[in-house]
Amino acid sequence: MSTTQTAASPAKGRQASGSGSSSVTQIYEFPNDTPVENIHVCDNGKLLLTSTGTNTVFSLDPSAPSPSPNVLATLNGTTGLTGIVAIAPDTYAVSGGAHSSYSFANNSMSVSVIFAPGACNVGTVLYSIPVPNTQMLNGMVALPGTPHVVLSSDSIGARIFRIDTLTRTVDVAFADPLLGPGAIVTLGANGLKIRDGYLYFANSGQGFFARVAIDGQGNKVGDIETLASLEDVGFSNAYDDFAFDGSGNAYVALHSFSVVKITPEGEQTVFAGGGNSTFFKEPTSVALAGDGKAIFVTTGGATVDGTVYGGQVIKVDL
Repeated sequence: MSTTQTAASPAKGRQASGSGSSSVTQIYEFPNDTPVENIHVCDNGKLLLTSTGTNTVFSLDPSAPSPSPNVLATLNGTTGLTGIVAIAPDTYAVSGGAHSSYSFANNSMSVSVIFAPGACNVGTVLYSIPVPNTQMLNGMVALPGTPHVVLSSDSIGARIFRIDTLTRTVDVAFADPLLGPGAIVTLGANGLKIRDGYLYFANSGQGFFARVAIDGQGNKVGDIETLASLEDVGFSNAYDDFAFDGSGNAYVALHSFSVVKITPEGEQTVFAGGGNSTFFKEPTSVALAGDGKAIFVTTGGATVDGTVYGGQVIKVDL
């Protein structure tokens, strides 16, 4: 059942100042402790969801009277999934592997190609591409000129992998210490997006949101530029994945209970949640709705006051 609240202006935090109010609607909450890791909005408005707790890609229609997830595809040989991105019409790349706490078994990760024609209801796994020598493929983005080539963040190894889903080849686009993890949160570069010739990323462990100029093949051609940052980074104060609106504002999932907005100039404010609210239970990812008038936020779920909550899908009007 969907629940709706109006998010009051949250208290100012170290990482943000000020906020407006937004209509916030919970579309679906998993009935157990299944975390939701990433989200993709299909052309018809349906949502594709991945989870680090299962090898299933889910499909969810947020406009249904009683939204409930369907199984789009199951990725055999994996126990948890991370990034998802469209690489061609009705075709998606999904990363996954043998999951453990905050990492995957080394050499278990792969990128699978799923064909899901029409309504984003049922898909077929066409093949999987092994990505060796990594414990974490995380955020993923397709290159604008050649969307069959995807970049994926190696959140532990401080690298950006490049996977060609047609030739099924894998290499490292570039490596940089600023992509690496922090001392407390042992994950580095997380979500990835490309906009106007820049690769944007959020570093969970080092606590900053940044961009770097890339060429058409995803190679780094400039220095990494920090746009916003956090103080006192930890498990309860860490960036995760994000999305842009049409004006270039980034909406970033922030653990444990909020979403922050970062303008192109680097001004950072709490957009939803925060303060004393626990409505957003460990936000993990954000996607822009097809009409550009709202964002969808996924969460990993949490235990609050002794009650276990599953991962959520939440709609927030812009």
